[in-house]
Amino acid sequence: MKLKSSVLFAALVGSILACNQFKVTETEDGDKYQIHEKGGDKKIQEGDMLTLDMKISSELDTVFRDTWSEGQPVQVPARKGQFKGSFENALFLLSEGDSATVYVKVDSLFGKMGQPLPPGVPEHSDLKFLVKVKSVQSVEEFQKSLEEKREGEAEVVAEFVKEKYPNAVKMENGIYYLTEKEGAGATVATGDTVTVSYVGKFFDGNVFDQNNPFTFPVGLGYVIKGWDEALKTMKKGQKSTFIIPSDLAYGERGAGATIPPFSPLVFDIELFEIGRK
Repeated sequence: MKLKSSVLFAALVGSILACNQFKVTETEDGDKYQIHEKGGDKKIQEGDMLTLDMKISSELDTVFRDTWSEGQPVQVPARKGQFKGSFENALFLLSEGDSATVYVKVDSLFGKMGQPLPPGVPEHSDLKFLVKVKSVQSVEEFQKSLEEKREGEAEVVAEFVKEKYPNAVKMENGIYYLTEKEGAGATVATGDTVTVSYVGKFFDGNVFDQNNPFTFPVGLGYVIKGWDEALKTMKKGQKSTFIIPSDLAYGERGAGATIPPFSPLVFDIELFEIGRK
């Protein structure tokens, strides 16, 4: 009987300690958070690059963003927030590998932004930021990882082109192109307005975007940099395939849930009209 009581007592003490460890904590600076899972000992320092999964929701469980559902975490630099009790400030209380919920007062957040409360957010309530700190990198570590990914991508692109488009020509900027149908007249210049049709694909052939027709000015930032560079090789009536490296597409950040970071892309583009500047 004594052994059984000791076991029960030990279990009770363990349960109490666990509850205290993962309770909601509010600091003197107004940071309010709850640890769900402890990671390592690598604390977040100002200037670090953070890779985070997170879900932002109201107290009524209206979800505003969920990177788990999007399939792509976010990368943000660790910076001090603009008000006490901000999400940014609370991150400095976490370590790499931690999972936590950070509570941010909606009055402070939306008041600082000068915006009204969105639907589904009661006054004087908290927004809930459920966050998983996937990695913490110093500036040096982050830059090194970017360079390694760029070097690896260049090899992947070269192998892909060799297999799928062996006759493609490589431009100085790293874009490969293969012309299916020649055009006529002058090539596109910066400031010209073009009308095109296009299909955007990943290397596995899956289509992520397409449009017909699509009209826009060239060289003014309306499209990815790789498109501006590619179109300046085209003439009216031309149809070409372009393999664009990620640094001329959506780079290390990607594009939401659609295009992951460091994604080289394939575009089939046909140029219908050129409106001269």
